[in-house]
Amino acid sequence: LFDAMLLPHDSDEGKAARDRVELEYPDKKQTMPENIQAYLTRDYHQVIPGRKAAFQAGFIVLKPNQTVFDEYLEVIREGNYVEGFSRENGWGGKGYGGVVGSMAMQGLPAYYYDEIAPNTSVELNGCRYNHMGANIFYEDVPNFIRKYTDLHGKCRRNVEGCEDCRKTDMSLIKNIHFTNCRKPWNCAGCKETGEQCSGKNNIIDPRTADYEHCMYVARTWHEMRSDLERQIVALTGNDQVLIEGQKGSYKKDVFMGHCDADGQIGYVPIAASTENMALTVTHVWKETK
Repeated sequence: LFDAMLLPHDSDEGKAARDRVELEYPDKKQTMPENIQAYLTRDYHQVIPGRKAAFQAGFIVLKPNQTVFDEYLEVIREGNYVEGFSRENGWGGKGYGGVVGSMAMQGLPAYYYDEIAPNTSVELNGCRYNHMGANIFYEDVPNFIRKYTDLHGKCRRNVEGCEDCRKTDMSLIKNIHFTNCRKPWNCAGCKETGEQCSGKNNIIDPRTADYEHCMYVARTWHEMRSDLERQIVALTGNDQVLIEGQKGSYKKDVFMGHCDADGQIGYVPIAASTENMALTVTHVWKETK
């Protein structure tokens, strides 16, 4: 992403970098802006098909630009935000409203890059970048209106052939935003039915996510924590980091010993001192440079 943003668009290196960027709409590859100012993904799982989608605030890559910053401030100072949920509401009265974050970090960037500074941003594939594992089909919550029967089951992007992010292969995912699949340290291993859970925040909601996929997503994070723990032991010789840090018994095939019960109360913290953590972070940073 950085190479495509920073290298000359017409250089061999710049062209090669742009070819590797996975877009939400691949047919727009040839119309990527020469000077890319931002990469974003859209929060399609909130939108009614045919309406404008806000950006997803969990991920944004920006090229520092004072002019863009000043223009953002002008939009905010003007305050032209129309309350409501119709196509004529939101920022500029142009439909950038009616969803979570409309007035702030989700609706404002969508309005800015669509209306104020068009053709300066690139929309990335939301199943691959900023992956949430969310249901992108208009089948249930959020913002589901039962009387819109002609829209039921449609892709919220309002196109045919949507990628189902609940089934995206883990090998294709670049980075994960833990929302629908819950935070890894919440030890959310419950289905909505059939299990006794300590709270609704520990349940994978089948209306918006797929349980099995979310377990793969959670395991990916816990595998990374396990790798960090092994590196701490290798550097310090303190095997208690593994013994104490992986003593949990709750769904060990998913949480790898880091959870002793469902819910955040069941999370088992890393069993390492502040000094050992700092030593390991310094080592890992040097190794990756």
